[in-house]
Amino acid sequence: MSAPQPPHVSPYPTSGQPSTPAAPYVPPQDPRFAQALQAPRPPGSPALGRVALALALVATVGASIALAIALGAIAAGVGPRLQTIAPTSGLEVLTPVRDWVLVAELAAWAGTALGVWALVQGIVATVRRRGRGPGIAAIVIAAVGPAVAAGAALLGLVVGLSAIAP
Repeated sequence: MSAPQPPHVSPYPTSGQPSTPAAPYVPPQDPRFAQALQAPRPPGSPALGRVALALALVATVGASIALAIALGAIAAGVGPRLQTIAPTSGLEVLTPVRDWVLVAELAAWAGTALGVWALVQGIVATVRRRGRGPGIAAIVIAAVGPAVAAGAALLGLVVGLSAIAP
């Protein structure tokens, strides 16, 4: 004997059936997957992205300006003696402008450290949705920062050397 078959129910309404068809598929109700069915959590505070943007601006603009000023002063201080420098002379040429050399070195290292920090924090802010817009801007500004610093350094050197021209 075979088991009795349930009556066939058409998915289309007829005169004796309800007007809504039965669902053709019901997903399994497993509590391990309940979290995936919930709505995504709202984005967090945008402070992380804003701090990354501020760091990127300080690293790019502030360090580049300090580097340009210091290299301009170095070029103006060393420039008049460029004709008398021998190929065997060493770093003693920079002795009269050693304070500006320190400022240039500090500006370069501080700009590098702040730029890397801003780049990493901008990536974290973008991924974690905690200030995505400012985080993306921080990534772009921190990535362009070395080129801006190189341009500012060249400009500072050119201005410093042109100040000594007769």
